[in-house]
This record gives sequence, structure tokens and C-alpha cells, in this order.
Amino acid sequence: MVTKLEKRLKALADGTRLKILVLLSIRPCCVCEMVEVIGFAQPTISRHLQRLVEAGFISFTKKGNYLIYSLAPEDQDAEEILSLVLKQLGKTPTFAELKASLTQADKSFLWRDL
Repeated sequence: MVTKLEKRLKALADGTRLKILVLLSIRPCCVCEMVEVIGFAQPTISRHLQRLVEAGFISFTKKGNYLIYSLAPEDQDAEEILSLVLKQLGKTPTFAELKASLTQADKSFLWRDL
């Protein structure tokens, strides 16, 4: 049986999921924004998001036709792990690149107007 800690560590052992966490640390995003910024197909991003939801790091809400994902650690352990990971990712050039890309994408999406 896979423990919750194993599930969380496996979820963090993927570069794409780390990029998703970086984006969500900046602000909530819909799948279409992540597709544009990360550059993978929607089904791929959706599978990665599902793994992060199952690990207890993120959640989503429905807004119109959009699913909006945000950081939402389900317990203290998830919050501490996520905090440590994001602190380390914040020191990388990837963080700045993703932040710039997300800022550029801000003008393209209308879900925030709903």
C-alpha cells in the first residue's frame, strides 16, 4: 500500500508538476493558461494536475466553463512539504521564467472576468 508521504514525494518527483506548483504559487490558474505557459497538451497537464490533487497539494473550483486550480495543502504535512519545495524552486531561474510567461499570458484569458 502506498502511504500518503510516498504519494506526495512521487508527485513532486516530476519537473512538469514542479512547474505547475510554481505557477500556482504565483496565482490560481486554469488548465488553458498552464498549457500555454508550460507548452504541453491539455490532457497531459490535466493528468499532472490530478496527481497533485491526489497528493493533497492543490484543489480546484469551477468558474463558468473553467476549472481554476490553486494551492490548497490538505493538512499541515502537505503545507510544510509544499513550503520547502516552493522555497527551493524560488531560487531557480525557472521560477522567474515561469512568472514572466504567466504575466504575459494574463492578457489572454477571460475566466477572471466571470
